[in-house]
Amino acid sequence: MFRFIPSVIQIAASAASGLLAHWCYFVHGEHDLQAVNIARMHVLLILALPYVKSQLEGIPTRQSVLESSILAGVYMVVLFTSIVVYRLYVSPLRNVPGPLAMRISKLVHVVDNGPTEITAFGWDAYYQVHGPESKTNRSAYYDILYPMVSLDTTRDNAVHAIRRRLWEQAFSIKALDQNLVLVYKYADLLVEQLRRREGSPLDLGRWCEYYSFDLMGMLGLTIDFKNLTDGEHPIMWLWHIAHQKLGALNSAPWVKHLLMGIPGIKRMKYYRRFMNWANEELQRNIRDNKGERSNIIGLVLRDAMQHGGIEANWNFILGDFVLVVAAGSDPIRQSLPCLMYYLLRNPSHLARVRDELSSIDIRNYHALQHLPHFNACIYETLRLNPPAPSTGLRSSPKGGMTISGTFIPEGTTICTPQYSLMRDEACFLQAEEWIPERFTTRPDLMPNKNAFVPWSI
Repeated sequence: MFRFIPSVIQIAASAASGLLAHWCYFVHGEHDLQAVNIARMHVLLILALPYVKSQLEGIPTRQSVLESSILAGVYMVVLFTSIVVYRLYVSPLRNVPGPLAMRISKLVHVVDNGPTEITAFGWDAYYQVHGPESKTNRSAYYDILYPMVSLDTTRDNAVHAIRRRLWEQAFSIKALDQNLVLVYKYADLLVEQLRRREGSPLDLGRWCEYYSFDLMGMLGLTIDFKNLTDGEHPIMWLWHIAHQKLGALNSAPWVKHLLMGIPGIKRMKYYRRFMNWANEELQRNIRDNKGERSNIIGLVLRDAMQHGGIEANWNFILGDFVLVVAAGSDPIRQSLPCLMYYLLRNPSHLARVRDELSSIDIRNYHALQHLPHFNACIYETLRLNPPAPSTGLRSSPKGGMTISGTFIPEGTTICTPQYSLMRDEACFLQAEEWIPERFTTRPDLMPNKNAFVPWSI
């Protein structure tokens, strides 16, 4: 007769393996990029165990499979039980208030919103994490697009500094002057399309996105998407759905890496399709534009040729290509409709802006910089609707740090949302109200002007 329960020693060994896996490996450091390898290793061990038991113990295959299943179950139960117990009672973040404390008191400035993640509110916390003297590092969040790397996602500060200088060349005053013709060309097309639809309902956000996408395409990539003339380019829908599916995984990059390692996962289908398009479009872009280009992609390609060649730097080139698509279009797409919304809701401010604009040549961007109320309206719109509501997550430095009186152990992911900061009454009085004068004649409404950080410090 078969016995279907493994020996006590084997059960104890499985339980010990679960504890050791957690306490000797999983609680130490980051393992996001290893998610696929970890999953593969566990699957292989579970599949191999019945064969090993059958060979070593000389037991029938059926008995070996059943006993192995029990041992694997014991391992998993002990592993996850250990993880739960650790997070509830042993983790260095166990005393940081969580959502319940947040509901009870508005005085909580540091909130535990994950096993190794906290959210910190207020200017002091923001400055500690993002200020020039901060010792924090970019968190595992920045690896979510790995192996693709860009100016925005590299976690190496030295590499970031080098690539930032590269990008700054494309946004110098000289470069902007050279590209003004493109800015005005697409602005004229946008105005023309809006006038054609005068008197009819329209999705202003969509048309502003067409403008920003077309401008970004030519300005940064030498790609004419023709949204304003020929209708929405198919890649826009694909980008939105891919972004939406991927966005939900931002707080757990390891899930994305795991799903990418499993063929046929529906959630990653659109992201794969977008990345396939980006790969093919970048190759076509390089093939069809052999001459010198002073835009972003041209500078990135030139730098790659000087440092090992295009193939050796492909992940960085592709990363910057995708970054231009995202960062080049999203801020304008979000900010421009919001500005128009506030002006339409506040006719007196709209009238003042029109008066200022009528006094200058609107094609002289130098003159635009000296229109106080117009710029105040832009700033106030960015305050209430920051294009990046929560900048990139940071990781606490070696030895940990103290934020608002709460000690944060090293390796903790820290979120400091600008959206909350710029609606903080301690920094902006009547914070929920759109009051452009706080940037001109009513500075008393902005007790802490340093807290105006729509992008970052």
